[in-house]
Amino acid sequence: MNLQKHAPSSRVNILLIALASALAIVFLAVAFGTGGGNADAAKARPSAVAAVLGGADPMPEPACPLKCLVIPSVSGIQTFLSSGASPYRVPATGKITAWKIYLGNPKAKDRIALNETFGSPPQASISVLQRINTDRGPKFRLQRKSPVVGLNRHLGRTPATFRLAKPLRAVKGQFVALTVPTWAPAFAAGLNPRDHAWQASRQPGKCASTEPSSQLLVGSKRFYACKFTGSRLLFTARIKFD
Repeated sequence: MNLQKHAPSSRVNILLIALASALAIVFLAVAFGTGGGNADAAKARPSAVAAVLGGADPMPEPACPLKCLVIPSVSGIQTFLSSGASPYRVPATGKITAWKIYLGNPKAKDRIALNETFGSPPQASISVLQRINTDRGPKFRLQRKSPVVGLNRHLGRTPATFRLAKPLRAVKGQFVALTVPTWAPAFAAGLNPRDHAWQASRQPGKCASTEPSSQLLVGSKRFYACKFTGSRLLFTARIKFD
């Protein structure tokens, strides 16, 4: 299956969420909100002070610059890692105090092409989402978000750590997502599809769209209807429990 698309001015290979038909999308039987198999939740016993969401699994190398697969203008929830389901589900109420992102280092010509295609500079933030049931399936409401940070000076410096001057309140059962307004080379591909899955903030039936779909407005509600296996969003979030 071809997961790549050539940018207009370069041979950079860009991961597009829009290529749903070529990605063999798998709708996983992962029950959001159950926390089953969540290693981080298991660590969050009453005696625990803090946890790192997504930190139970080794972090793979970013795909870029070898193939320069990136996350393009989307918000994403990692739904499965080898440690279990819902690794970014908040296991106990507390405050997110810092987050890390693991970035590849695109070549100069690839950066130009990515900036032209998705916007400049590369950017990212983290979001706290609340799952809401609707007649058409679950949506996610954006409860809180961190400031968007530019990534240019962090490219290739792994990880880049961002401590939050104003920690984000997160309630047990909510989810922490990675939001990319433009693009970010914080993506690993070619992983075991049984152990790695995530879903993107696109509407049902819109997985073939190329329009930006990052969830940026606090209070907004979105479907995360496009689901992918064998890949990972490369970030973690540290939460300090109440």
